[in-house]
Amino acid sequence: ARLAQCPPRFLAAAWALLEKHPSPSREEIRQALSGNLCRCTGYLKIDQAVELAAARLRGEDAEPERETLYGRP
Repeated sequence: ARLAQCPPRFLAAAWALLEKHPSPSREEIRQALSGNLCRCTGYLKIDQAVELAAARLRGEDAEPERETLYGRP
């Protein structure tokens, strides 16, 4: 199996964004990550992960939404 090439690129782009904007909007996240392609997953979970990381970096006691982890019941 081939290891996906996209995670390091998404992480680098997300980190660069969060260094400049500790409270990015969903649109700012999408714009910052727009140069990266991923064929493994949908982009929504990646956007949500960046939102969660931003909240935690701000010191908030943030948890992922249940749907993010398990999908809708």
